[in-house]
Amino acid sequence: ESKAKHLQKKADAEGDLNDTMTTKEADEKYLADLVATCEQKATDFESRQQLRAEELEAITKAIEIISSNSVQGNAEKHLPTLAQTASASLAQLRASGTERASQQRVAVYLRQQAKLHSSRVLSAVAERAAADPFAKVKKMIKDLIVRLM
Repeated sequence: ESKAKHLQKKADAEGDLNDTMTTKEADEKYLADLVATCEQKATDFESRQQLRAEELEAITKAIEIISSNSVQGNAEKHLPTLAQTASASLAQLRASGTERASQQRVAVYLRQQAKLHSSRVLSAVAERAAADPFAKVKKMIKDLIVRLM
């Protein structure tokens, strides 16, 4: 009887040991996967942070171009202000070539930075900078003028 109990306890202990070892192996595998995932996420986060910093640098450079002496002061002349006068209306129709050239320079720079950094955000900003937001309005006004003549 005591030998049977002893063998039973030994079998139970070996079963518990096997269960514990299996659980330990599964936990170790889970830990290794979790550590690898955390390291990957940390690496991804760092690369995104670097990309954001480079995007901010590119936007700062674009702002510098827009704020340069060749462009500065043209806003009052070409953009509508809060208190518009009759002479300032439709100012976009009279936009100078230098203003458009500056806008294109900014767009080209932003496109270059977008390609360099593989940034969809900068690419979208470059497209918006290159687009003439009033082109459709200008065309509609010109068509109306032609119709009225």
